[in-house]
Amino acid sequence: MPPVTAHLRRHLARYLLLLMSATTALGLLLWAIVRTEPGCLAAQGHWSSAAGQCHTRLCLLQGDCGQRAAPIAGCAKVKRGDSRGRVYFHLGNPLPGAGNAAQWPDSKAGTGMIHARFEGDRLVSLACPVTP
Repeated sequence: MPPVTAHLRRHLARYLLLLMSATTALGLLLWAIVRTEPGCLAAQGHWSSAAGQCHTRLCLLQGDCGQRAAPIAGCAKVKRGDSRGRVYFHLGNPLPGAGNAAQWPDSKAGTGMIHARFEGDRLVSLACPVTP
């Protein structure tokens, strides 16, 4: 294999710098788009208007899917057998102390409660109040 010349090293260094700059610019652009409600919804996330924050499925890895103003809206999106992560993504973080049983207030101003029971990582029952 022929030795790498100084000229080739300079071109390679410029190429890598350009590639890193383009990747950074793309990442910043995508971050800026997801920081808006339409961008968040396009990324299949949940928009928290109170916090001005988007919760995407990355929240499961980060361990914080936020609090929903109306978790009851997510009840129709989960079913028995779903993973705990999927349930938390659609309903938000449960009230503290969730183990095999988790609870959420049905809405910010509501008085009802959503109850979920898990066996291991799987949802075995979900009780959501009836919406008017």
